Amino acid sequence: MISSCKADEGIPHRVACRALGTSESWFYTWRERPPTAREVRRQHLAEETEEIFRRSGGASGSPKVFIELVRPGGRCR
Repeated sequence: MISSCKADEGIPHRVACRALGTSESWFYTWRERPPTAREVRRQHLAEETEEIFRRSGGASGSPKVFIELVRPGGRCR
């Protein structure tokens, strides 16, 4: 949220941190950390979902995409 405030609205990090009740040091520490396993898993799932949708020519809805995701034994969470 803090990063998007700066990018979208031009609100300085200092102001966004103060408004949200967080410290700037926490924000900068959080921003520089490596992605968590959950974030990596979710990014991979999003990429797979987009690929399945693209291959279908944009015709597959969520039920068909879900089936494609779990068919090869994958996990969909």
